[in-house]
Amino acid sequence: MTLIEMLIVIVMIGILAAIASSRLDWVRYRADSVARGLIGDLSQAQRTAVSLQMDVRVTVIGNDRIRIHEDANNNATIDNGERVIFSVLDDGFRLGKGAMPNLPAPAEPSEWTSIVYRRDGSASRSGSLYVASPRTDPACKWCRGIALTRVTGRVEGYSYATGSWVRYR
Repeated sequence: MTLIEMLIVIVMIGILAAIASSRLDWVRYRADSVARGLIGDLSQAQRTAVSLQMDVRVTVIGNDRIRIHEDANNNATIDNGERVIFSVLDDGFRLGKGAMPNLPAPAEPSEWTSIVYRRDGSASRSGSLYVASPRTDPACKWCRGIALTRVTGRVEGYSYATGSWVRYR
């Protein structure tokens, strides 16, 4: 092999990589990442409530972050010594339904702004969080939904990329 042949192969690989990367939908991957991150935060809050046997309060702050408060004495106020964690949405994504369609049954489509995970793992209410893209998205291609079940505290994610809500697997 000569040096010229090697350079030709490298240039061809570069051209193919440029064509392939231009076809990737990076916003979709970021939307999935943000939604899965929220699902992870909510699941961790539930596990913390069960393992520490205390209420864990999750509150939506503004439209781009949530606050997770480990309420050691279950008095619904943030006291000294109680841990508070903020989870901020990445890449300009925001919480809010806007013009998104409702999540399908059996999910409760109404949005929640505050929930409490109890020491048995259940949540104070059912409801949904909707994650919107920072880009204009009239077809809701990058919309994500997160459904919370009250009795079990289970969290499930939904994507609207195909034109209808599809649950993550």
